[in-house]
Amino acid sequence: IYTRLQFWASVFNCAVVMSNSECPLYRDPRSTPEGFDVMSSIGHYCDGLMTLFNLGIRLRYNSGAMVGCSGCIVRHGVTYTGNRIVWAWFMRDTLHNFVGTPRPTYA
Repeated sequence: IYTRLQFWASVFNCAVVMSNSECPLYRDPRSTPEGFDVMSSIGHYCDGLMTLFNLGIRLRYNSGAMVGCSGCIVRHGVTYTGNRIVWAWFMRDTLHNFVGTPRPTYA
C-alpha cells in the first residue's frame, strides 16, 4: 500500500459515490471532527436542499453544488427531485492508523 500512497494526491483518505440516494439527517461519528467532509452533486434534478440541522442552515443544493462541513459534528441531510450522483470525500482514523500517519490537527 505504501507505493500507492506516494501517488495519492488528496488530503482525504476515503471517498464514496452515491447515485439517486436521498440522505436523511445523518452524522458520521467515524469521521474525524477536525476534518471537513466535502460533498459535491451533479445530475438532472431540481429542488435540491441540504440541511445542516444543528447549525440551523438550509442550503440550495442543485447540480454543481459543493458543500464542506464536519460530518462528525454537523447533522446533515439532502432532499431533491430527479436523478443525481454525489461524491463525498472524508477522513477516517482507521486508515490513518493502518498506514501510520497522524490525524490532521486542523479543519
